Order: sequence, then structure tokens, then C-alpha cells
Amino acid sequence: MDIHKLRQMNATPYIDYWDSLSPDIFAGQKPSHTEMLEYIEKSCMFSLFARTISSREIILFKSLFHIKNTGYVIVLDLYTGDRADPAERDTDEQDIYRVIKDFLSGHPHSAVGPLITNRICILISGDDLDKQEGTPAPEQSKALTQRLIEYTWKECGIPVSAGVGSIYNINSIFSSFREALSCMHHCSPGQAVHYYDLASSLKEGYYLYNEAEKHMLEAIRLHKEDAYDYFSMMMDYLRPMSITAKRNKIFEILVLVAHSIGNYDNNEGDHFNYAASMDDILEYDDDQLIQWAYSRFMYMTGYDKQHNSIDYSNRIVQATREYLEAHYAEEITLNNVAEQVNISPQYFSKLIKKSTGFNFIDWLSMLRVKKAKELLSSSNYTIKEVCFMVGYKDPNYFSRIFKKRQGMTPSEYLKSRGINTK
Repeated sequence: MDIHKLRQMNATPYIDYWDSLSPDIFAGQKPSHTEMLEYIEKSCMFSLFARTISSREIILFKSLFHIKNTGYVIVLDLYTGDRADPAERDTDEQDIYRVIKDFLSGHPHSAVGPLITNRICILISGDDLDKQEGTPAPEQSKALTQRLIEYTWKECGIPVSAGVGSIYNINSIFSSFREALSCMHHCSPGQAVHYYDLASSLKEGYYLYNEAEKHMLEAIRLHKEDAYDYFSMMMDYLRPMSITAKRNKIFEILVLVAHSIGNYDNNEGDHFNYAASMDDILEYDDDQLIQWAYSRFMYMTGYDKQHNSIDYSNRIVQATREYLEAHYAEEITLNNVAEQVNISPQYFSKLIKKSTGFNFIDWLSMLRVKKAKELLSSSNYTIKEVCFMVGYKDPNYFSRIFKKRQGMTPSEYLKSRGINTK
């Protein structure tokens, strides 16, 4: 295929497009036919998903790049760090484009779009995509995408995730693009997610999430501890999402919580420091972020259902509680306590998790932070002294644990209560 075929097809829009670009791009150098086709391909793909392409242009696009009547879209998300400016990337856009084209050499009815910020759209077409023998179409397209992710990592050293849309007629291919985008919130680097996998769970989950949010805010307004249960449901919904989606949603939830609290006590500013919380949200990842969200929610609302849900009727749990209350300031390990209650460390660990909802280290750190709060609020001890008194040897580590559990550092905790930092 070359530029002469474009002229034979009377593809005036694309020739004009190329003529307008080529002087600036090549600074007087005559471009090759391959380079011209690459830019036309990217232009068509951009127009296709920006919904600015005409019916005639779609016909020309299909003829020029052998695009069939049906297809699906893959959206690649390239993790290139914080460098959104293409000029600052380690890997050139053309290198990435050619790596993808090389991988797709066995798929002649495909097209690759431009790199926009950190995403590239790919169109895979075929007349019988949904009628191929073997695995179902979603599994085939997902497997192809997973291989592409691995190939891109091998050739470029760039972690990639991808969303895959369903099969549509080319005239309705924007729907596949939209589905692929919706998968991006559920992708981690190195992972491909197909919309088919999410469709039913997304519909049901999003409904439950909205219901949980509504009931949580109502419970906060009515001072009901049920708010914690609804908050937990929302956190469970967020767990499989990407880290970016988690961060956005958690910030949104905490702002809503702060507004609900402010509606009935007119003191919203004391409950939620927006600027500081944004810094914290960017600092934590995955489970740590969820745990931080729990600590902020409990601090803002005063609801701490986890402490109330421990089954102290269990003899082992009761004995563990008494031992920790008496020895929290000492160097304690799971093996030490298991020996004290006369059971194996493995069984002890499982029993504690089942009975309390968290592991032994979490229980110990929560108890130590609780004692630290009491000492900071009711004594003249310095933060460093309190650190040693509750069983920690490193003040910096103590500060991190305190912040993880309380949502703020010991110094910030003192300031929130009008106490001068010691």
C-alpha cells in the first residue's frame, strides 16, 4: 500500500492532512510512504474515537488498512512514571508504535492509534471474530492482549495494563472503546481485563455501592454505628480497583463523610484536613490505602466496630487480651503469646484472625496506639518517651504506625486536641 493508492481512492482528506503535517514533521525531508501511512493511520484512529470521523472516511479507512466489518478495541495504559510529557519519556512514541505493529504482524486487519498522555488505542477487526472455534471470543481477545502486554514489557521495558472491549460493528466501535476504558479502573500493571468479566459484577456492584453510600451517610447523620458496616461494604467494592481509582474514590468518600458530619455539628474543618489527606492518599498503596481509609473514617466518625466485634468469650482470645494488656510495653512476638496460651503459633494465628478480624500484629499495634493516645492526652511525656513506653524502640517507626492507625502523626494528634507538641 502506498500514497498512489490514496490518490486512486480520491482520499483527499487524508492527503490534505498529510500535506499539512509533513513540512513541520520532517523539516523539508521527503517522508517515506510507510511514514505517511503511519500518520494517516493514527489520524484515522484518533478521529474514530474522538467521534469526528465521517461515514465516507470510515469507508476509506477500512479500505486502506484492510479493516473488516466487526472488531474490538484494546486500550493500553503505559506506566511511564510521572512524565506525562512525551518529550520526557525514556521510550520514543515511534518505538512503542513499531513494537505494537510488530506484535500485530499476524493480525493484518488491525490499526494502532497515537500515544495520548500514556494510553494507546488498538483496533482488532475480523468478519468472524465472534464465531471462531475454540475458546469464546472474550477469552481469545483477552489472551491476545495479555501476550501483547508481555511482549511490550520484553521489548520496551514498560509495564502495561490493558482494557478490552466487546465485539461491535465498526460503525459502532466507539462502544467497544468505552467498554475498554471502563476496564482500566480494574487493571494492575501486567494485567488485561475484558469488559465481559466485569459487566454483570459492575452492574450489581455499582448498585450496591451506591446503596451502601446512601445508607452510610444517613447513618452518620443519625449517629448510628451502622455507618461502619456500610463503609466496609464500600471498601470491599474498591479493593479490586486500580490504585488510581482507589485513591479517587477514597478521597470522594471521605469528603462526603466530612460534609455529613459538618451538616450536624457545623465543625467540618476539624474532621478532615483536605490537603494533608491528599498527601497521605498518594503515599499509600492498595491494602495500606484501604487500612488508612478505615483509620480516617473511624477518627472522623468515632465508630470503631472492629473493637466491639471481638469475641472475648473464647478462652484463648480472652487470655491473649489479658497478656497484651499487661505486656504491651515489652518486646512481644506471636510465638511468645502462643506459648503463653499453650497452643501452636500456626493455630494461634488462625484463631486470632477468625475471632478478631485482624492478625496478631494489627491487634498489638492498635493496643499500643490506643495506650499512646491516652499517654499523649493525659500526661506531660514527650512523643519520644511515649514511643518507648508503649513498646516501640524507634520514634520514626512509632510515628508511621500511629499515622497508619490514627490517620495522623502523634504531633498532628496533639495539635488536633489543642496540646502543644512535646
